[in-house]
Amino acid sequence: MKFGLRFIEKISKKYREWIRLLGYIGMGAGYVGLIVISYVLIKNLWDLFTQPAMTSGVSLVLPGISVPGMGVLPFWYWILAIFIIALVHEFSHGIVARAHNIPVKNTGMVFLGPIIGAFVEPNEDKLRKQSDIAQYSVLAAGSFSNILLALFALVILSFVFVPIQNTLTEPTGFTFSAYYNDSLPFAKAGIQPNTLITGINNKPISDFYQFSDELICLSPGDQVKVATANKSHYLTLAASPDNPDRGFLGIQDIKNEVSLKEEYQTVFWQNTYAILLWVIGFLRWLFLLSLGIGLFNLLPLPIVDGGRMMQVTLHKLSGEKKGERHYYLISMFFLFVLLLNLFYPYISKLF
Repeated sequence: MKFGLRFIEKISKKYREWIRLLGYIGMGAGYVGLIVISYVLIKNLWDLFTQPAMTSGVSLVLPGISVPGMGVLPFWYWILAIFIIALVHEFSHGIVARAHNIPVKNTGMVFLGPIIGAFVEPNEDKLRKQSDIAQYSVLAAGSFSNILLALFALVILSFVFVPIQNTLTEPTGFTFSAYYNDSLPFAKAGIQPNTLITGINNKPISDFYQFSDELICLSPGDQVKVATANKSHYLTLAASPDNPDRGFLGIQDIKNEVSLKEEYQTVFWQNTYAILLWVIGFLRWLFLLSLGIGLFNLLPLPIVDGGRMMQVTLHKLSGEKKGERHYYLISMFFLFVLLLNLFYPYISKLF
């Protein structure tokens, strides 16, 4: 389609120098990100090989998947976030391209099953004839804009919406979503996931941090009294798998819980708070997905921007023919490493 071409043209002309400057900053950030994410990917695979109990730090983030500390990703959060991320990513490529006078031929929408995305198509022949620094700027623009979008989501979440939530609510305790395994204290005591925990050893607590402060003074074998909203449970601490000298309860995916203050217990404020919770949840997932997709696109793979940046560099260092061969080997190596990160945990369970 031609949708958005006027917008790209208008923005690139009006703020040309600023866009070029941001493109150069993005180029530097992009190469730093390429090195960092490549190292993290290799290190994660090494940890999987050398530490059998290690869980992979790489996974596909799809609706219904549970992410530690985040919970389960809802479908509408996912599809809306992916669309915004794709739109920002692709239009950034187009705006930086036009700032360097590279023609943009088309824009388009992508429909892949339930996934809605976007793309911008610069003139590839013109792009390849540009200076290296201009090519890097255009190629890194998408990932850099996704990282900036993630930071924007984090800032307005931390300084706008969370303070509003704190004003309207008061802490009531904490819950957990899963057992570490069924042989540990919480599971043996029959305290079910999502049960609200309100106290320990006759001391009321408002969040997990207060609970943890009490727990840290205890040792494996000590008996503790855990209060829930309905009753109290007596259990004996186990030894932590990370530190045998520390007590362990055997719960994970912990979440502090809050409720509306009494003065806001009206229909208006309850509906307002429901909307606020939706926005807070969306911004948390937008931050995670935008940051993750931005970094993923910096990997030296043949299908993403980081691979193209690596290709330009290797052509410059080794010539087109030799550089292309080096690019192919490096990109195939990282594709193999990525696939092992994704599937090794499942393969290892078969043996």
